[in-house]
Amino acid sequence: MPSPKPPIARLAAVLMPVLLTLLAATASAAGGFLPWQDRHYIERSFYDIALNAEYAEEGVPPVIKRWVRPLRVWVYSGAGDAARQRRLLWRHLQRLGDFARLSVRLVERREEANVEVFFASDAELAGLVARELPAVASRELPVSHCIGSIRYNQRAEIVHGTVVIPAERAQRDGKLESCIVEEVTQMLGLINDSRFARHTVFSDLTDDDRLTGLDYLLIRLLYSPALRAGMTPAEAMPRVRRQLLAWERIGLIRKAERLVARGEGPRLAGG
Repeated sequence: MPSPKPPIARLAAVLMPVLLTLLAATASAAGGFLPWQDRHYIERSFYDIALNAEYAEEGVPPVIKRWVRPLRVWVYSGAGDAARQRRLLWRHLQRLGDFARLSVRLVERREEANVEVFFASDAELAGLVARELPAVASRELPVSHCIGSIRYNQRAEIVHGTVVIPAERAQRDGKLESCIVEEVTQMLGLINDSRFARHTVFSDLTDDDRLTGLDYLLIRLLYSPALRAGMTPAEAMPRVRRQLLAWERIGLIRKAERLVARGEGPRLAGG
């Protein structure tokens, strides 16, 4: 069990989100842009989502985790429209590959894959999750439309990803595409659901179910050449600040929403 924070640290943890939100709101009023476009807001969001592990009590270390090898994706469909599932998944994977500069392709044989995506029927769901994701089965299955998990090596390089989507339940509730977007994107290494950030698929407090301009910037930050797997917050965050300042100067932050809406990747967005 972690030791209690001293009073000053507890006060700072409470006040920091409020101060950053006020800074963002002030910048918005002065410059005519939205709160999430303030670089201090993006910085805090990145820290929360990439470095503040959602399940820190389980010993997930607060370091940068990301892929360094191409993604090879195998798909299983046990229910629903398999062709549509693969089409939605492939479209999203292509966008992520562009944004993160990762090579991505679908494979037909499971043994070739380092990413496995299961579209499960209601009948097979519990058994499939218990088999493929035993560490999160009891915690996530009763409350989640979709479940994902990653494995990484001692260098914090992600080596395997698993996503399970309850296809029939997600289809009934209109959540099929949003499940694909959230879980597959989190598999890149943006693993925490933030209670600070808004306008992002990585928040339980908002209804965004497609990638936003903020998500685009978070993916770009995580896979920036300035960062590497295994970096601690002390190592990573000064580089994040410099990158955000550079993007602010060239106008990329302002353009992010338009870029993600058009599906443009870094090759078309400079830097």
